[in-house]
Amino acid sequence: MKQPIPRNGIGPLKVGNRVQIVPEWQDPGDDQYERFVIEAPDDCTRVRIQAHVPKLIFQPTEWIEADHLLLLPTDNQ
Repeated sequence: MKQPIPRNGIGPLKVGNRVQIVPEWQDPGDDQYERFVIEAPDDCTRVRIQAHVPKLIFQPTEWIEADHLLLLPTDNQ
């Protein structure tokens, strides 16, 4: 079964996980913003992430392969 497993993880990503795009897949400026998983289908290797960009009304989202992401610790972990 296909699962959205991040590059540094052993389990699938879940909605609410804080993630970072791995350096080789980053665009300029991608390292400046926090990103969170907002959609993670169980049977897919891709997840939908949302960047938190201050001062924007609509926050950017994108679908990305989970293997292009690193799972980051959250404040409650």
